[in-house]
Amino acid sequence: MKKILIPTDFSLNSYQTIDSVLKLFKDNVCDFYFLNTYSYNISGLDALGLLHVDEEWFDKPEEESIRKLGKLIERYTFKSKNANHRFHAITEYSGLLEAVKKHQELLGIDLIILSGGTNKKSDRENESILENVRSCPILIVPSHPSIDRKISITIASDFKQRINTGRIDQFRKGLVGKDIEIEILVLDKQNQLSETVADNLEAFVVYLRQFQNTKINLDYAETDGQLKAYASSHPNGIMCLVDKKPGFLRKIGLFKSDVVTKLKQLNAISILAIHQ
Repeated sequence: MKKILIPTDFSLNSYQTIDSVLKLFKDNVCDFYFLNTYSYNISGLDALGLLHVDEEWFDKPEEESIRKLGKLIERYTFKSKNANHRFHAITEYSGLLEAVKKHQELLGIDLIILSGGTNKKSDRENESILENVRSCPILIVPSHPSIDRKISITIASDFKQRINTGRIDQFRKGLVGKDIEIEILVLDKQNQLSETVADNLEAFVVYLRQFQNTKINLDYAETDGQLKAYASSHPNGIMCLVDKKPGFLRKIGLFKSDVVTKLKQLNAISILAIHQ
């Protein structure tokens, strides 16, 4: 059984994300956890004013969250009519990152789904989750995604480190009933690979040949422009970006992950973040 966590703000884009994910995993036995976080609007209230607000003021955000989550569960329970799928609601007075981290660990979530390309606020929240949640893969779904029975997954990496094939296997094997083709995009200049990169690339090709008998497509993208062009030519695919293990300077906030820096080039394609 697969456990999938989907934060939602009840927007149209959020519904489109859920629709595409249910289609992607329609042949899988899944528990879907819809997460909504809420806060209190205390702008304009001083400490004394906050003491005098009534109980209803505090209860209203939670009640609204529960009501909307209830309608969401009802909608997809009747809409999907899929015996493989079960739906659960989580409401939380918290920041989104804190709630995602908490419930990923508490429930043993296998995959986190985020909606991409909505607004600057959600983009910042997505980046924060990508930076701080590393214990399971994260799939970012764009507006109006197209999910076919045949899925092309492109592994994009500079191959300076060995690829964590365990996480890729976990995602690949979870796509029950789908024809999957995995391609490779080397984020480096062709014919100028270091010995380490060439060795790691060859090791990954050997891994793919265990289960993929067809010819393995291999492309190169040295610049962000080439990466964006590749993504634009594969709108129905999933690009898997391999996030390196963070070093000291990234841990103290001086650098962002490779996934975060490349997201702005890839807002038209689904992105799967795999952590080393």
